[in-house]
Amino acid sequence: MKQIKAYVRPALADHVVDKIEHQSVDMPGIAASEVRIFGHPEDTDPLERTHLAKLEIVVRDEDVDGVVDIILEHAQTGHSGDGAIYVTEVTKAIRIRNGQRDRKAVHSVFEEPEAD
Repeated sequence: MKQIKAYVRPALADHVVDKIEHQSVDMPGIAASEVRIFGHPEDTDPLERTHLAKLEIVVRDEDVDGVVDIILEHAQTGHSGDGAIYVTEVTKAIRIRNGQRDRKAVHSVFEEPEAD
């Protein structure tokens, strides 16, 4: 499993989430929050503050490229301040409600079919 963390323009966040949701019915939920970013746009000094939306989603390894491509296609304006995408390995996931672990904790559609 991988975690995709994307910082995108707030005005584009809902559009990006909608596009990710429509990619697949077994896409897990997405956490979204507004954040303040302090950075160097266009490699300038001093630090400038901007507001972005942070999207976090845990996906199966095979879904990473598709989700990243959607974010790039629908969040990119070509201007400074478009944000960034980070992909990291998820080594453990636990659902607090019932103790399910790893893929089952992320989304019920990841569950393996029960043996008869």
